[in-house]
Amino acid sequence: MRQLRVGIAGIHRGLAFLEALRWSQHTRIVAVCDIDPSQLEQRGPAFGEVARFTEYEPMLDRGLDLVVISSPAHMHVPQAVAALDRGLHVFSEVPAATSLAQCEELVRAVRRSCGKYMMAENCCYMKPHMVVANMARAGLFGDLYYAEGCYVHFIRYLDSPGGWRDQHLFGRRGGTYLTHALGPILDWMDDVVVTVNCVGTGSHVEPRLGGDDSSTLLCRTARGGMIELRNDMSSPRPARAYASLQGTKGVYEPDWGHDGKLGHRVCFYPADGSHAEPEWEPLANYEERFLPEIWRSRPKELENQVHGGADGLTILAFVAAIVKGNPSPINVYRALDMTVPGLISEISVHQGGAPVAVPNFRHQ
Repeated sequence: MRQLRVGIAGIHRGLAFLEALRWSQHTRIVAVCDIDPSQLEQRGPAFGEVARFTEYEPMLDRGLDLVVISSPAHMHVPQAVAALDRGLHVFSEVPAATSLAQCEELVRAVRRSCGKYMMAENCCYMKPHMVVANMARAGLFGDLYYAEGCYVHFIRYLDSPGGWRDQHLFGRRGGTYLTHALGPILDWMDDVVVTVNCVGTGSHVEPRLGGDDSSTLLCRTARGGMIELRNDMSSPRPARAYASLQGTKGVYEPDWGHDGKLGHRVCFYPADGSHAEPEWEPLANYEERFLPEIWRSRPKELENQVHGGADGLTILAFVAAIVKGNPSPINVYRALDMTVPGLISEISVHQGGAPVAVPNFRHQ
């Protein structure tokens, strides 16, 4: 059996996929690339005896089959296009793109390429989110009409002033980095966002940056649902990222205990139609019935990985799609379903929170 030859661009974040790629019998890491030589020196040895590059395109010409793009956000599309135009498969970190022009460029590249594309939205592969997705598809929550989510993560310290995050994240208004919250919600609702209203706080924590410290999006979906999202990467506070779901028969939401630990709970209306007040119960009560196979067969090597091993499961799902000839689990259109509402929010906030239509790139 011929293994897929894998190259990784951006090795700091790329380490999240290392154990899964080593475990898979279908993949072999043959090259890594980082524009920062110190990263190659410091983290490169973790990847073993592989070719190392400080320039991206020479790595692509190393006879690769699959490229993992873990570079800064604004580089995702240029690097994906260069790989797709060589017929390579592309596994790209989030967001899929940082502008509407990049979205168009990415779609054109995928359409003309024989390579597959997947966006690496790990939150779609987290265990509670996958359990809820199966419950929603089975109708346990009834008709789905409301969801909310947030990505609150104090990450200003990750970059020195003037770094790429200042330009492409903190220096922009609106909620342009929301795929972690929106991705699972769109999975549950089996829907797309059609309009976005966005308001922002302005810049208080770091006035020099000019972006919103915190922003709130109200999204309308094609099926008439509503999604509320908060994006905040500047406020000094503990991280908080979640997604919740409301339907006509029940609700799911994360549960933060008094000890600060995150749990997950669901509540269903009485089946007998009584007016008794519904009660919460642990989501764990439903895992045996609704846990997907990808979690039942999760490699032990991923048990102690970051994000509960969801990063590894995401890349393994893509590898399986390539090997079996199946569609990409998060193809370019679904990737843009998760990415574009955030880009549109930037337009809305500059228009005083007015509703702005979200383009569907399936029709572009």
